Amino acid sequence: MSPARASVLLWCVSTEATARVTAAAREVLPAADRGRMAKLRSAADRDAFALSHAVLARCLGGLTGVAPADLCFVRGADGKPGLRTRGAGDGPEFSLSHTGGLTLLAVVRGRPVGVDVERVRPVPAARIARRYFPADEAAAVASRTELSAPELFFRLWVRKEAGVKAWGGRLAQGLGTRVGTARDDRPGSVTTRGPDGRSWQVRDLACVPEPCLAAVALPRGSGAAERIEVRALSVGQLLDRGPESGPVLLTDLPR
Repeated sequence: MSPARASVLLWCVSTEATARVTAAAREVLPAADRGRMAKLRSAADRDAFALSHAVLARCLGGLTGVAPADLCFVRGADGKPGLRTRGAGDGPEFSLSHTGGLTLLAVVRGRPVGVDVERVRPVPAARIARRYFPADEAAAVASRTELSAPELFFRLWVRKEAGVKAWGGRLAQGLGTRVGTARDDRPGSVTTRGPDGRSWQVRDLACVPEPCLAAVALPRGSGAAERIEVRALSVGQLLDRGPESGPVLLTDLPR
């Protein structure tokens, strides 16, 4: 992990796993997460929770020097999860998202961050967009064919959810945030405003495999372009070799 080279650390982790890896994932979870996992009804949901939250525990443990099972998570008044640290100074800010077989984790220091990933799938895209999205975005989704509408719908959705995770609050309220651009057929970057008027940069992420789409949200700054360090690996590699394993991609985040 290279905070001197990158201001945003992002792990893109395949969580398709064997029974052995899933059992190892359960072992690194803090007690509170094991309790949350036990309340889930299906074995598939419990496995998915264990694998995605093991990514969080293993990476934050590596960053902070705390054993993953000893990490203590808290939830703020805005609903955002955070990390309680024992020493001086604040812990890293983070955002976790997962969809079938894939987990994304973004970590920064000193400011909020939000990330979201979704698998493009058939949904009543035009109907949902008409109910929740701004009128121009809903019209853009409605103008697509039944086959192509879900891709635009989920591109807008991940931007909105990444924003909500960054600034905190309810997703239903954040769905009304305008995140569309004139070039939504391709990955890009958009500036939007949160509920308090603060300006945010939301960037589509190209590191996820098809048919997934993902985005990251950060406060918009006035400095030089930021750097994002992406590590792509499997959950088995992460657990066995640590969060610094896997190939690294460095890319600029537009101002």
